[in-house]
Amino acid sequence: MTRRARTALLPITAIAAAVALTLSGCSASSEKAPEMEEGPLGKYLAALSEGEEWNEEDAEAQNLKVEEAVAACMQKEGFEYEPDVQSMSFSSGEDEEGPQWGTKEFAEQYGYGVTDFPGREAMEESSSSQEYVNVNQEYIDALSESERNAFYETLHGPQPTGEEWAEMEESGEGYSPDPSEQGCYGNAYLQVAEEEGGSQAAWNDPEFAELFEAMSNVWDQSGSEDVQKLDTEWASCMADAGYPDFKTSDDAQNSIYEAQNALYNYEELAEDEMPEEPKKEDVDKVKKQEIELAVTDFECKQKVKYDETLAKASHAAEQKFVDEHKADLDALLAKYATKSKDK
Repeated sequence: MTRRARTALLPITAIAAAVALTLSGCSASSEKAPEMEEGPLGKYLAALSEGEEWNEEDAEAQNLKVEEAVAACMQKEGFEYEPDVQSMSFSSGEDEEGPQWGTKEFAEQYGYGVTDFPGREAMEESSSSQEYVNVNQEYIDALSESERNAFYETLHGPQPTGEEWAEMEESGEGYSPDPSEQGCYGNAYLQVAEEEGGSQAAWNDPEFAELFEAMSNVWDQSGSEDVQKLDTEWASCMADAGYPDFKTSDDAQNSIYEAQNALYNYEELAEDEMPEEPKKEDVDKVKKQEIELAVTDFECKQKVKYDETLAKASHAAEQKFVDEHKADLDALLAKYATKSKDK
């Protein structure tokens, strides 16, 4: 199966806002998930996006800039390309009624939110009513196979071979090349990020590339002694409850994603082939499995004080990083925090 990557164009602040809205939206219930204090590094990074706002109108305006830059790039390389300015639609879940993510009530009703979640039906209806039409499809279809391959490589950059995809999937590594390696889309994203300044420009500034690369591992404390001990306690609790095969909470949640993916037989699909809808009884079976597992997971986490201990370890790692990289972080804020605030 041929896989093509498209650069994600949402700025870091937009992604964070979308996640926050999703997690906080479905909260008509009285039960609320405990709020975790922001860590030392998180506070530094928040200064990059202070004063920035993000909504659907902003997303569409940025998409237009990127698409126009992509078109100019493709034309320079000898291809025709019409900017794709179809409306972008975001659903935050703000107005959806239901339990809040991260609560036991949510786990009892939706599990991990994999097979079902508040607002799912409305989102699917909206998605089906907004059929995507590739405005460049007629031009692409008229190209020879070699020309088409060159078109896509120019547009998205060189893609991994089938063997490389298999190796990444086996190792669990994702495909996340630098935007500069993602063809006209990547270059367009970098161009627009530089023009808009603020957090987008900061995350793509080569001067701070090493800083952000070092930062990428700060929040992953899975290898720390405290977290390994915590996972052992959690796994023991899960085993006592009838789930002896999970070593970490991620293992438990991933088992549900794997069960859901198996319903659609993604690995057996040919290129551009759409999966068939699974039988309702099969989906219901996975949903029941998901809810039972998620509730047990939640209860074991509470028993071993999982979230509190994880937050403590993460904050300690953040503080260590801040202490070791304070000069670089201060330089980052000096260059970009003011720009962000002045936007």
